[in-house]
Amino acid sequence: MESTKSDVKFFILTKTINSKHVQPGSLCHISNNRYESDYINQKRTTILVTGMGSNREEVVLISDMVLLSTKEAELLYALDGNDTRLKWFQEKTALKSAVGLTIDTRVTVIGYKQDLQGIIRYIGPFTEYTYPKATISGTFFGIELQGNDKGKGQYGGITSKPFFQCDHNNGFFVPFSKIQPIVPSSLTLSTQQASSQKQSNQITKGDTVHCVDDKSQALWLVMGVVDQGGEPMVNITTDNRTITVPMNFVTRVVTTEHKAQQASSQKQSNQITKGETVRCVDDKSQALWLVMGVGDQDGEKMVNITTDNRTITVPMNFVTRVVTTEHKEPNLFLGASAASVEPQTYSETVLGVDSLIEFNLAEGVGYGVIRWIGVVPDRKDTMCGLELEEPRGTSDGTFKGKRYFSCPPKKALFVKLESCRPDTRFSIPSSAKPGITFAHQKHEDEDKRHEGPCETVEHIQTDQVDRILIGRMKGIQGHCNSCYMDAALFSLFSCTSVLDSLLFKTLKPEDEEIQNTLLRDIVNPLRSKGFVEGRHIMKLRQQLLNHGYSHTFTTHEKDPEEFLTIIMQHIMALEPLLKLSTAGKVQESYCYQIFLDQNHSLVLPTIQQLLEHSFHSNGLKLAEAPSCLILQMPRFGKKFKMFDKIIPSLELDVSDLLTEGPQYCILCGQIALIECTECFKDPVFSQTGFKVFCETCSAQVHSPSERQAHRLSKLLLPKGFEGALRVPPEKMELFAVLCIETSHYVSFVKHGPKSRDWIFFDSMADREGGLDGYNIPVIEACPEVGEYLDMPPAELANQVPRDMKGVAKRLFCDAYMYLYRNPALEFYR
Repeated sequence: MESTKSDVKFFILTKTINSKHVQPGSLCHISNNRYESDYINQKRTTILVTGMGSNREEVVLISDMVLLSTKEAELLYALDGNDTRLKWFQEKTALKSAVGLTIDTRVTVIGYKQDLQGIIRYIGPFTEYTYPKATISGTFFGIELQGNDKGKGQYGGITSKPFFQCDHNNGFFVPFSKIQPIVPSSLTLSTQQASSQKQSNQITKGDTVHCVDDKSQALWLVMGVVDQGGEPMVNITTDNRTITVPMNFVTRVVTTEHKAQQASSQKQSNQITKGETVRCVDDKSQALWLVMGVGDQDGEKMVNITTDNRTITVPMNFVTRVVTTEHKEPNLFLGASAASVEPQTYSETVLGVDSLIEFNLAEGVGYGVIRWIGVVPDRKDTMCGLELEEPRGTSDGTFKGKRYFSCPPKKALFVKLESCRPDTRFSIPSSAKPGITFAHQKHEDEDKRHEGPCETVEHIQTDQVDRILIGRMKGIQGHCNSCYMDAALFSLFSCTSVLDSLLFKTLKPEDEEIQNTLLRDIVNPLRSKGFVEGRHIMKLRQQLLNHGYSHTFTTHEKDPEEFLTIIMQHIMALEPLLKLSTAGKVQESYCYQIFLDQNHSLVLPTIQQLLEHSFHSNGLKLAEAPSCLILQMPRFGKKFKMFDKIIPSLELDVSDLLTEGPQYCILCGQIALIECTECFKDPVFSQTGFKVFCETCSAQVHSPSERQAHRLSKLLLPKGFEGALRVPPEKMELFAVLCIETSHYVSFVKHGPKSRDWIFFDSMADREGGLDGYNIPVIEACPEVGEYLDMPPAELANQVPRDMKGVAKRLFCDAYMYLYRNPALEFYR
């Protein structure tokens, strides 16, 4: 009879013992009956416990372990590795906080390319693990991303079990170490530091505080103080968010005498008035604030200022006016100044919502996108709301408490429309230099290209690569976070025609402009000249934005799978590339996210092994062979990699993954009639391939006592199949790999049959000029990739990434997405 969680005591080992099977950080368990018998009743100093997952019993000193609650054990078991588990166990506050988290709690997902805002929608196991003496699974948190972080999730494919409902690419499953309540410091490993900074004075309701170790020194308002589990807690608010955190996480904002004296020497010579923009003296971030009012308080002039929906009152001499360029009269509404050149006026027919613009600030030129045009109270001029490229604004799209549009904090600025002009970074004539030109400006040659039918240019062949592609200013020119799109388009269209059907589908009139841009402005120039100007990619991004798929397509980085899904599914209405069978039902998708259970034994996996293990653990089969297969590597976000290296499989054999089709016994090669899922992870067999047998070999394999209880399943043969002729395997060829490092996507393309036929593409490899310059895309041959692919696995495993030749390290260590094609099917689907 199996034990349940309530029948078991859980421990974490905190000291090193003489054992190969449990180390500090290992979780152990013992039945309640034995615990009471050995420890409570007999007062022993040692007890016999079982290591989680190993099922080995170990004699351990009671003093070398710490008793855990079931919830604590489940939270810790979700962490990867004993060292990590011990570290977070010792972080008492973090673990205690995680135990109390509930559904619908707002949290920040941390530890990835950027922090993401979301809401907890699920708490529980992600994959079930059951052991003979204990039933426990790691507790994960299912997060639905919110606001501007929607669409940045890690899932772009199919999972076999729905845990909660959310939009595509909008979910995360993470352990407690990757989330924290909405507060600058909570689950980070600095709480011991924070504890040492307890307040000397009692914090009370109405106090303004900032969080200990919060480098931004953001201000929070105390809404109340409560006692929670014997610990004093303080309820604080800012940016329209209210949370509860431990008392020692905050410290009162104190105005010291020497700061006041320093600020007093910087009093304004001119009177600051309502509506002006100021910044705080000695504020290194140089954040802009809007003056809401000026008054007298105890004989001292005070100014009420606001930014990001927070309002505070500070002494007048704590702020300084934003000075305009060359002392000219300001003609911008918030924070900017008149142009230092002759003013230009652009009518609303030229500049409209979503136009890319520039304007003058005292510190230089500012760049942004118009998100709103209209009239605001107390202003006669036509105003526009800008979303800036850099966080130099005053709010997140609100002005005087009213919301006009939404954007990230400190990126919104309201200015006179007449103060804006088209972004000159996009108006550089292509004849002047190989830069980028304004996306909506027409060229004569462009008009001619768009007249009449257009044939596609054949993809680049291996013998053309050196002549057409290799060199500087080759490939697709990147600009403003476009690398995800540049790398994806280059991978799909430079040296293969697997998705050329996208370019010729009959579409609705409103979608034809996107298809025309892809074919005429991107694919054909890439294949004929080896170069695509950045303005064409910006034009495509602008068109996607105009279709309403995301208001940040022209400014923010996206994930490749998000872009590809929008193009293939929503614009081109392409039939799904992938059809999966699970529990008798067929699910469809365009990409597949590889998931592995925590008990996998892979160390240096191939793509073949990763795909097979993912299908096995999720109970999936292919309903039909795909013509193109897009695989997302197993990672938590973009920063945390599950494996240090992944070996590319140049060929992917999907024969055993199909629901129908003959399979062959892994031992004798005869027609297989039986599959054993429990033999899949048996170390006797290879880590590659499903374990299928003929009846004779199955009987031999399952004759030992340890395999007699295995559950076997019968394989279905296609109707009318005669086994006289062996059916060739269904194989797919690798043609590209997208990689990511430090938030930047690049791609590797395999252009020929040899193992060394590889090229590397970076759309932003170099830059000419500063802010007003342009990016230089580079394509280089990288035959060194083949040199490593030819190595035996053991030799490859010993390669130190930093010592690998050329760019090979990025392919093996930073892979994000693998792209395969089926040569036999790509022209038929």
